[in-house]
Amino acid sequence: MSSSREIESLWAEVHYQRDRVALLRAKLYRWGLGPNARLRELERRLEGAERRLRERQRARP
Repeated sequence: MSSSREIESLWAEVHYQRDRVALLRAKLYRWGLGPNARLRELERRLEGAERRLRERQRARP
């Protein structure tokens, strides 16, 4: 995969994970619930996606 395509793919993953976290946060807020294991897992996935994107951008020639 080319560098720019890989970065685009990583950006898409980050946005997807951010959307999932935001949606679950909104649902939990609406239901009057606090953070739960599912939200923590989604946040962990988001952090991983953001880390991979940062690392790839640093390594970009």
